[in-house]
Amino acid sequence: MKKVSIILGVCVGVLALWSTHLLAAAKDQQFKPKQVKVDRNYDGVPERIEYYDEKGVITRVEGDTNADGKMDEWVYYENGIAVKGEKDLNGDGKPDTTMFYDAKGAITRTESDSNGDGKIDEWVYYANGAPVRAEKDTNGDSKPDTWIKY
Repeated sequence: MKKVSIILGVCVGVLALWSTHLLAAAKDQQFKPKQVKVDRNYDGVPERIEYYDEKGVITRVEGDTNADGKMDEWVYYENGIAVKGEKDLNGDGKPDTTMFYDAKGAITRTESDSNGDGKIDEWVYYANGAPVRAEKDTNGDSKPDTWIKY
């Protein structure tokens, strides 16, 4: 009986050490996504795709903002913070608006080519994520001639 108790004690000890080792290994290993697709309207087509680096830090987000099945917004990140974005507002598959962000990842300005001539003709400025003023070039000279304050 004493022999069985000793063997049982050794087995329990080995199991305890083994399980402690496994738990520590599992705790050290973090599972990090490389890509996450989100289908918010449940139609089987993702409206958002998030991309992550090997450390699990977000690097890019693509979005379908008008639910037509095509990505039309791209936001790029450095160290998990938004630094630049682009939007395709006219549906031609090419960005016509650029979004700029501050060091904390808050949007500060957008620049748009609203008439498709390849030149920026609209500027919107933001504070705390909300537009505070906008400027527009209506005569094509690349200088604003219309101003709006919000």
